[in-house]
Amino acid sequence: MNMDQSRLIPRGRESGSALLVAILLLLLAAIMTFAALNVGVFEQRSTGNDIRAKAVNDVAEAGLAQGFEYLMHQNTEMLEPDPGTWEKCDADDDLFPCGAVSDALIDTDGDGTADTARRATLYKLKQTSHTITGLAPELANYMLALPTSSKISASGDGGTVAYGVAPLMCFVERPDPAAPATTPLQCGNGTGATTTTLRIVTFVSVAKIPGESASATLIQTLGQYPKLNNPLGKPPITASGSIDITGGLQVVTNPNSGGAGVPVSIWSRLNVAKTGTTNTCYADEFFRYTQGSVTPTPYQGTIRCDECKCDANGAPNSISYDSSGNVQAEGMDILDVEGSSLVRGTGANWNVRADANSYPTCEFPKDLFQFLFGVKVWSDGNSDCFAETKLPSVSYTNPDNGVTASVGPDEAYLYANADKIIPLTANQTLVRTGKLGSNSLFNTSAPNSNADAKGIIWCQTGCDIGSGKQVGTAENPVILVLDGPVSIQGVVFGMVFVRSTATALNPATGGSGTGGCPSNCILQMNAGAAIYGALVLQGQMKANGTSAVISDATVLRRLNEQQGLTPASLPGAWTDRVSF
Repeated sequence: MNMDQSRLIPRGRESGSALLVAILLLLLAAIMTFAALNVGVFEQRSTGNDIRAKAVNDVAEAGLAQGFEYLMHQNTEMLEPDPGTWEKCDADDDLFPCGAVSDALIDTDGDGTADTARRATLYKLKQTSHTITGLAPELANYMLALPTSSKISASGDGGTVAYGVAPLMCFVERPDPAAPATTPLQCGNGTGATTTTLRIVTFVSVAKIPGESASATLIQTLGQYPKLNNPLGKPPITASGSIDITGGLQVVTNPNSGGAGVPVSIWSRLNVAKTGTTNTCYADEFFRYTQGSVTPTPYQGTIRCDECKCDANGAPNSISYDSSGNVQAEGMDILDVEGSSLVRGTGANWNVRADANSYPTCEFPKDLFQFLFGVKVWSDGNSDCFAETKLPSVSYTNPDNGVTASVGPDEAYLYANADKIIPLTANQTLVRTGKLGSNSLFNTSAPNSNADAKGIIWCQTGCDIGSGKQVGTAENPVILVLDGPVSIQGVVFGMVFVRSTATALNPATGGSGTGGCPSNCILQMNAGAAIYGALVLQGQMKANGTSAVISDATVLRRLNEQQGLTPASLPGAWTDRVSF
């Protein structure tokens, strides 16, 4: 008889097998649970570390920004080479903060051989007893004393943070004209004949979370650039429109404006028309051989003579218009165009390229605001070598009151950078409180007593300069931006820019006008007017009576070095490659 074999397996063995399987499954589940918990804890820790790393990095970035503001704007007196403030880094000093700069050798004398460690040309703050809670003394002693009230005390998650920033200073030297063009920028001790007022500062910001290992070191270098674009190279007069001279305008040339030894007195994309007794000459002829009984006098490191004249019909000869009267005698220093670039003009300087026939070889600057300030404002939409259309408006916010407005790109620049603004209307919301000025800046005969008449002055209304009035001095020249049309009969020391307020310019006149002078002139210079420096205008100019525009290198150099420097980050100068 056949029997069912399955019935011979004991039931106890079957239950034991199930129990064993269940236990194994529970063990596997427990292992997986513990593994998942471990992964979760690891991810939690990683997330926390990442959050702390980002927080401390953000705090270090804040340290850079606060260091920039503190040193470059609020405490500019520290930029001077004071031995009580700065001490030189050693070539082998790899400690904070000097160690943040490479010890690679550079060529410091232009002989083609690297001979000095770059860090050995820089200066750190002299060691003090300055303390910062949460940072070691060897760090805090070389850091800026940032105001506690302005510092961040906690990170985004509420944790305590400690940070500070140390500067490394380069006192920039004037390049040696005989050195090769590839010679790197030189840093000196801030004194001597070759020193400049330019500074390059490397900021080293360190941030830490006390009691933890989270820390960050960020490095960024700031340089300075002049607010004016190469003022020493500007001709005495640069105009986008024609220049009509019916009086006795005297122009003292810039002897190196066109290159070493190449004088330029007037540069215009249109014609210079002379029917008066105008002359252009070198400074020596103007002051030493002046006509009449006037006497040049020393004035604040330069020479002043508002009524001097070039020695027409004398020896040495004037550069242009040597003969008086209506004789046309343009010399090499008058760069204008009497005809079309298609036939390259018909005058003495026929080679000025300034119209559609010569595009894209446009010699005359399309945008005079960019020519002077380096900021593009106008667009050449039809490729005629003249930017006639203003770029779209941009947003400007007054940091004093938060008021925001849409303004032209030139106006946004001037609102942000002008030292004084004489506003168009009684509504002052776009002008920072400390920048408000008045027309009294133009109505003083005692300029030495007027401390406000320096830096960038932007006049939006009532900008005429009357007879006997003076703006700026040789020691404190001005960057004078006048919204035209204006009349000048007084004296200005510095750079004068007569700005068109239109949104479109007429290529036929170089400005917003549609006709000729005097009805559409943006500038009229009348008898007694004298500008020591340079003049740039968007439009046409009319000169009546005896006036002068005198290229003065001393005035322009002072303007460039003393009053026109703006700090800016150098490209590629941010790094986090070192840690302290």
